[in-house]
Amino acid sequence: MATTELVYPLAFPKSVVHKCEICGKTASRMCSKCRVTYYCSEEHQTADNIGIHDKICSTLASLRLKQPFLPSEEERRERDREIRDRKIHLVEVTRMIGERHVFQDRFEAAVPAALASLKLAIEVYGPRSVELIPSYLILSEASLGLKQLNQCWEYLSQAQYTILQQQQHEQAPLAITSQLSRNMAQLSIARKEYDEAARHLANDIYDASLFYGTEHHKVAGGYFLLGKVFKLMNRPEVTESLYTQVTQMWYNFLRRLLQTRVVFSDMDAILGKKDDDNGDELTNSSKLDLSTEAEAFNTLQILLNYRLETQQTNPMTQELNKIHHCLTILYFLARDYIQVHDSMNKIKDCTIQDIEDDQQRILKFLEQLGQMKALMKRQQQQN
Repeated sequence: MATTELVYPLAFPKSVVHKCEICGKTASRMCSKCRVTYYCSEEHQTADNIGIHDKICSTLASLRLKQPFLPSEEERRERDREIRDRKIHLVEVTRMIGERHVFQDRFEAAVPAALASLKLAIEVYGPRSVELIPSYLILSEASLGLKQLNQCWEYLSQAQYTILQQQQHEQAPLAITSQLSRNMAQLSIARKEYDEAARHLANDIYDASLFYGTEHHKVAGGYFLLGKVFKLMNRPEVTESLYTQVTQMWYNFLRRLLQTRVVFSDMDAILGKKDDDNGDELTNSSKLDLSTEAEAFNTLQILLNYRLETQQTNPMTQELNKIHHCLTILYFLARDYIQVHDSMNKIKDCTIQDIEDDQQRILKFLEQLGQMKALMKRQQQQN
């Protein structure tokens, strides 16, 4: 819930100008909780609260308030390092939330999150750093979702210009050039320039494969969009092949997550463990973050609808089973156990042993979880 306090520009010294967090115009109100975030209108404050501010309000207050004087140079350096690390973490969090909004088609909410990440990234890395590009790309995707193609192109142009500047000194990271190519392809699809979109996606898949590996789930998004392009070009046989590959990539990734238990489970909660109790660095790189979860749900739902539409002309029962199993794992990792059972029940005539094994693993966990909850409840009643 947004809380507001009106501000009056004439009450501040001439050198102090507070600007709207969303549009940059002179502010007339501020968040009364953090007292460091300003807006030009109630509309922009509401939009920011929905998109990101409610989640980072208290953190922004600690970062933006004037810091007390420290007499020691070493103490000041240590404090600056700590603030910088916290800002970098906040950049990652705001980007992840922005990406999740995009994958959930909440494009208006994605804009404030991306703008927050962009401002923080500028504070940390400077206005010309390649580290700003992921924020520009989220803004471009949000603009595309809002049908603002010209605005989308402006953000992509800014990202391209930043990469060109970077390449004067060193090669831009392949993860970033891959994502830029993917976003350029999405704009080309919106403009119905399908050959151009296919060219961008070829670059995307090449760069992503070099950076992540050919079978990594981060590469799957390029293949998925390429399948969409060939579908629009009326090439169903190519779409079929690409969608099968995308399903397999998510299937492999999610099965690894299930097997390694790379989540904070309800069982851990009952036993009193915390998220960071497991210090296994091996699992951290595979963790299912919010944006990856949203991308997986979005992709798999589209693949499921495609398979159901083509089921009569091209029955692919085991492909459907793989998609349902992927969704089962996602619901399980999200601890939505009602949906887990519903999704399991949709798997029919399964001949894939891996799915049978995973189902037994999940059912065994849920049984143990139920027993543990019942035991804890009895102990509480006795006490």
